[in-house]
Amino acid sequence: MRTKYFILIGLAGFVIALMLFVFFGHGQKPFPLDMAPTSIDDQYVSCSNNMHNEVNTVYLPREKNTNSDFNNAWNEARENAKPSIHGLQKVHSMAIYVYTNAEPEIYPDFNRQVRDGRSNYGTTSFQYHSLHFYLTEAIQMLKRNQTTCKTTYRRTKVYFDKDVVNKKVRFGTFTSSTLGREIGRDSFGETSCFEITTCFGADISYYSVFTGEREVLIPPYEVFTVTNIQTKSPENNLWCEVIYTLVSAGDQSDLKCKLQNGAKSNMRSSFSAFNRTSGKGYITLYIMLIITVYH
Repeated sequence: MRTKYFILIGLAGFVIALMLFVFFGHGQKPFPLDMAPTSIDDQYVSCSNNMHNEVNTVYLPREKNTNSDFNNAWNEARENAKPSIHGLQKVHSMAIYVYTNAEPEIYPDFNRQVRDGRSNYGTTSFQYHSLHFYLTEAIQMLKRNQTTCKTTYRRTKVYFDKDVVNKKVRFGTFTSSTLGREIGRDSFGETSCFEITTCFGADISYYSVFTGEREVLIPPYEVFTVTNIQTKSPENNLWCEVIYTLVSAGDQSDLKCKLQNGAKSNMRSSFSAFNRTSGKGYITLYIMLIITVYH
């Protein structure tokens, strides 16, 4: 009897250890540094004028109506965003205000959808077509007066792949960086850091909620070459545990005005399909949640 008891205790301990490994071991897996193949990287180069009307009349009203956090953030920006200069319109200043605001905090969900949401682009599953468009335009318009490349810095609290020297990468999101290396050390950490030469990112500090952060916003489509990776040691006393040196290597946009080339019909059909199959959709979502919890 006692032997069976100890066997059960041992099995329970093994199960607990396995669960801890599953839940906490995955947290140590480094994030990829690649070309962000699922990124929403549209630059709207040949469709900017048409997109203005589409965003103002279709996407912005719809997304404000279906996303309460975005609606609140947009309304706050209308009241508090700075007057537009540098050739920007008010909507561009508002977009930067929304992106940099901490309450309501939009940018984490926005950037997650931008980096991984290519298959949802042009459908109601992507909730930020309007913010994506206005931010992209704001960066491009600011760059007309900011003609030189900039050296910026980005701090993080996570680990990234190291097998990337001399490889091409994209962040695949609207990526915040700063002109001051020590800015954000307490808030953003010193696990993995980036020293970036960006030629497509724009200084948005005038329009940011936090002007003191000297923020340079890098668009999803900028390509970089990883030229060096340094690791901190007692001898070199680096400012971060791991430092990646990234140098701009041009740009790459795969979507290329997709919203003007047929994605609108996809949005309408996907919205109708969801309404027709909402019951099945909720069941599928429930099953997926169960699988996720017990994975």
